[in-house]
Amino acid sequence: MQDPVARLPSNVVICIFRKLPLDCLGRLMLVSKLWFYSIDGWSVLWSTVDRSTWLNARTDPSPKSLHWAIVQSGDALSMNMLSNWEGMGRLPYKRPLKDSELWAIVRRAGPALKKLVLELELSISEAGLRALLWYGCANIRHLNLRANGCIQTSITNEIIAMNGRHLTTVVLVAVGVDNSVVKQLLLNAPNLKYLDLSHCMDLTCEAFPPADEMADDSLPLASDANKIANVVWDSNSLELIARPKKPQAPIVLPKLESLLLCQCSEIGDAAIARIICAFGSSLRRLDVRRTYATVQALQKILSSAKRCGFKATEPSIHSLADHKQTGAVLALQQLKMQHAKFTFNANVFGVRMARDLSLDPWSVPEFTKMAPHLTSLHLGGQNGYITDDFVDQLAHGLRNLRQINVFDCERLTDRTLLSLATYCPKLEAADISKSPHFSSIGVVELVRNCTGLKYLDISRIAVTDHVLAVVGNTLRELETLIMAECPRITSEGIVSAIEGSDGLGCQFTLQRLSFSNCPHVEKSMVDWCKQRLRQDAIVVW
Repeated sequence: MQDPVARLPSNVVICIFRKLPLDCLGRLMLVSKLWFYSIDGWSVLWSTVDRSTWLNARTDPSPKSLHWAIVQSGDALSMNMLSNWEGMGRLPYKRPLKDSELWAIVRRAGPALKKLVLELELSISEAGLRALLWYGCANIRHLNLRANGCIQTSITNEIIAMNGRHLTTVVLVAVGVDNSVVKQLLLNAPNLKYLDLSHCMDLTCEAFPPADEMADDSLPLASDANKIANVVWDSNSLELIARPKKPQAPIVLPKLESLLLCQCSEIGDAAIARIICAFGSSLRRLDVRRTYATVQALQKILSSAKRCGFKATEPSIHSLADHKQTGAVLALQQLKMQHAKFTFNANVFGVRMARDLSLDPWSVPEFTKMAPHLTSLHLGGQNGYITDDFVDQLAHGLRNLRQINVFDCERLTDRTLLSLATYCPKLEAADISKSPHFSSIGVVELVRNCTGLKYLDISRIAVTDHVLAVVGNTLRELETLIMAECPRITSEGIVSAIEGSDGLGCQFTLQRLSFSNCPHVEKSMVDWCKQRLRQDAIVVW
């Protein structure tokens, strides 16, 4: 039989081989000399280096080797990812990639390398990444370096400087990133759309350029900035950036669409103000969970938007595409602020909170008009200050809200659920768990009015089987139902949720069902649910 690599046209062979991960290509190179030199010479086959797609998940003869390496590294994010993998029963016993192997891959790819994903590669050091510089990998569009404490700021800056004009997605999670790296990205990556800097503890508000009003007199000169810690935006560097007052400057900031700063402990309200001023017209997703930011950052968003010339408008007047062209309002669609804290004795938005403080009063409707396309809002997480009045005004202005997260808010009552049911009937995901004052009455109203719900978390709420019966008869698109530690539900309630009164319920759409630690639910319900639900459904007891 004739060798298919020799018989078929090269473009056909390349199309076939491009569908295989790199570890498979490595094994195919052992077939013959023709295969070896062909695969080795087709650099386009090596354009994507993504270890998450490799198939040799269990080639390591020592299954505990990865666990041992992560424990020895002491990296908190790596330990968290490891525990999640173990909990899902899919711990990837993958042999760590070595610097020499990365050099061999990059040598074959060369300038054709467009995507580099190295997650939890604890053996990759600065020496391994220097292969990117040595072999001229200057066309990378997707750069993902996650949870690798061996990577230094210097090598990151060099890679960004070489690939800046092509980068569209950058993920630098739990690596050695400081303010200077972010500045390098913003100045050298004009096409950047997605930036994930989560778990980078050295980032501060100085990573982002200040607004024009802040940049005139308050910034030091370059000679003075070198003497001040954490200052990277001096007056000389800002002269290069195109701003409303200097539209002819040579550098234009990227139209960033997603910015993730989860667990960056030094990021606060001041950083959010700078972010809105710099990227307000394009930024759709902002994640500041578990940072130093407070819920008062919403007031910073409003004031920054006004200062930068954004206008308040009603959500139904114009589409998002129209606003993108005119830059009239904020493009913000998703805002995550779980576990956000209030400053002491805060009175936010003019809505009376738990305590009072002389803060400039303003109304929530102004914020909702400034961000009319906000569809996802996450404010939960051990929050004892958010009140029913606050959520009521937010819901009244955000009629297009699709996702709401108010879990573990101890001051909220059923009035919040009634407001969401009345003003936000388009809700698709609702996390209302762990709020002690929610009851079956409010949950029933929410379910009956928001019939398009696909995700519902009612854990630690004293709901009854009646709520589950309403769920089964109403939510025909429900994909995830979480009701952990609900003391009053029984096995009959779960049957009602799955089958409904007409025998349909949500059994054809439900992909994940959790009723763990429910004392009146029998273990036999797990097997019953698996027989009724889809074959790929996950049932947690």
